[in-house]
Amino acid sequence: MKQRRTTLALGGGGARGLAHLGAIEELLAAGYEVERIVGVSVGSLVGAQFAFDSNIARVQQRTCEYLRSDSFAKHQRILLGAHPAPAERNGGRVLSGYHRFAKYVRANRMLYRAVSSGSLLPGVLLEAVVNHLLPDADIADAAIPLSIVAVDLNTGQPVVFERGPLRLAAMASAAVPGIFPPVAFEDRLLCDIGGFYSLPIGIARKYDPDFLVAVDVGSNLRPLSQAATALDVMMRMNDIGAAMFRKQLDAAADLTVIPDLGNLFWFDFTTADAVIESGSAAARKALATLQPPRNVIQRMFANAFPSRVHRNGHARRLL
Repeated sequence: MKQRRTTLALGGGGARGLAHLGAIEELLAAGYEVERIVGVSVGSLVGAQFAFDSNIARVQQRTCEYLRSDSFAKHQRILLGAHPAPAERNGGRVLSGYHRFAKYVRANRMLYRAVSSGSLLPGVLLEAVVNHLLPDADIADAAIPLSIVAVDLNTGQPVVFERGPLRLAAMASAAVPGIFPPVAFEDRLLCDIGGFYSLPIGIARKYDPDFLVAVDVGSNLRPLSQAATALDVMMRMNDIGAAMFRKQLDAAADLTVIPDLGNLFWFDFTTADAVIESGSAAARKALATLQPPRNVIQRMFANAFPSRVHRNGHARRLL
């Protein structure tokens, strides 16, 4: 019996991407072995951590410790203008984190950056996160083959990194257009492609996997009461584009994991443990609809008939 080759397609969604960590944990516990990871935006950041450190519990711990650190809290204060919280009381009404963020963006210094700089926020914020979580390494040196997806603003074409500087590629993939500055590399100007290609299933399929698992952490497209600012409109269109794209992918993966993350905003990292658990729960639910993976069946037969069962697996790369 041939061992099933599993490829992960990890989508974008900001803080919602922490659910990838829980989904990966459940897949491994169920006996699946990951042959390749293809990531977009936060999916590339999470996928890169796992590609270089296959101990998913250690990756989860390192990520959560960083999100609780003073260093990350400082970056969040710059991002939000206050210590982030899911909600706060203001004159008897609840003011959501998104409204605080919009209020901060309307400040004069943000308006100045909008008309004088390439982004609303400085790239050092994203760079600090990437440098803390990822090693200074070449993508080709990953223990699990890794593909990081971004888009080149100069040509308008997607770019898939399979080799080259890991941190730079991950930062480019997560650089939300207009929010963080694009990343210059060679003759390219790179940024996040997630607004219209939020789940990299098509690229993952090019590796001809036996079994393709997609983890979709995109926002739920619920009715919006108002779009009061230019940023509101920009982020809403980003969500609409991603949602329209995902509708075309219902049957494109062999297994799709969709965590229930409610209205969690892309910048709200205050509930990391709960988001990871949502990924675990969604993966368990999705896996329950499948037959056990072949390598699990192999182990069952190997215990009963050890002389008759032989394992044989292989990995292949595009380039």
